[in-house]
Amino acid sequence: MNWLILDPHHAGSHAHWAKGMQIHLSRMPGVHADLWTLPGRHWKWRMHGACGTFAAMAHAAADSPDIILTTDMLDVASLRGLLPASWRTTPIALYFHENQLTFPWSPDDKEKARSLHHTYSFVNIRSALAADWIWFNSQFHRKVFLDEGEAFIRQMPDHTEAYHFKAVVAKSSVLPVGIDVASDVQLDRPFQEPPVILWNHRWAYDKGPDRFLAYLQFLDAKGFSFNIILCGASSNTQPEAFTQLHNLFSDRILHTGFAESRSEYVKLLQASDVLLHDPVQEYFGISVAEAMSHGVVPLVKNDQAYTSWLPEAFRFNDERELLAKWTTIPCEVESNRRRAHAVAEQFAWHRIVARAQRDLIDRLGLG
Repeated sequence: MNWLILDPHHAGSHAHWAKGMQIHLSRMPGVHADLWTLPGRHWKWRMHGACGTFAAMAHAAADSPDIILTTDMLDVASLRGLLPASWRTTPIALYFHENQLTFPWSPDDKEKARSLHHTYSFVNIRSALAADWIWFNSQFHRKVFLDEGEAFIRQMPDHTEAYHFKAVVAKSSVLPVGIDVASDVQLDRPFQEPPVILWNHRWAYDKGPDRFLAYLQFLDAKGFSFNIILCGASSNTQPEAFTQLHNLFSDRILHTGFAESRSEYVKLLQASDVLLHDPVQEYFGISVAEAMSHGVVPLVKNDQAYTSWLPEAFRFNDERELLAKWTTIPCEVESNRRRAHAVAEQFAWHRIVARAQRDLIDRLGLG
């Protein structure tokens, strides 16, 4: 089977997914995967314009693939119309990393203020209807998209019959994002004294930096000592919470900034004990799964995607539960590290691509 992966916004988690799919699909017997990408910037323009760019590349290509795999950042319906005639029967699988129906837009976005964000929601809906198969990165994500998509269409004035979500239900399933699961982790290592708390997410408002800061202040007020590792990609606009965090806990920060290499990132993960996280939005949680694969014990708010795959022992509802788990988890360090690693193993790339291949053979008769 020849796969063509189209990544319209090749950066961050999207790039991680696209490169991982290409590499690990190509390792399967009888499978070849190509990857076409566009730079990971101007996401709104990508949702409108990437279909034309990729269609032009298809016109210049020698052969058509057996399957096209793309993301929620592409207008699939428009892509179909722009592709060469010989490509238009090629099945298209659509992967939802996030969706614009439920993604928390910044209140400062001018298009949000003018209600233009609905345009991008509708692109996602059209794409879902036009695709032959759909994957969501978590069961939580699938449910909220279906619920909000139906509510969105109900607001339209008439002739909504074509936008029936039963079709989306029938041709969709869950495919988590793959990760490189560490195999040589020292899972019997004790917690450090004091324990090291990890932040390894984007430095952006939707990942909840203000909530992270509030929990650190809460633990500090309760008399607990800790050190902090801050990594993850940042932008030109740093959240105010990080400025406050540096002002309040500068003597406890062991590292701050983006890890310049994979090996450096792995060292930071393996130097961490606990991941504390309460995001505004999370449709899967690559950074949490990666940390867990290195034996970092997660303490994550019982919300969003984490209700789908994270064991209850690692979830908290409020500060009272956070405090209880903060004090009990160190009592069984090795078992908690091993449990975290075992949960992350289900997302190993070889498992994910095998599942994807099986889905398309079973559902679309490919292969």
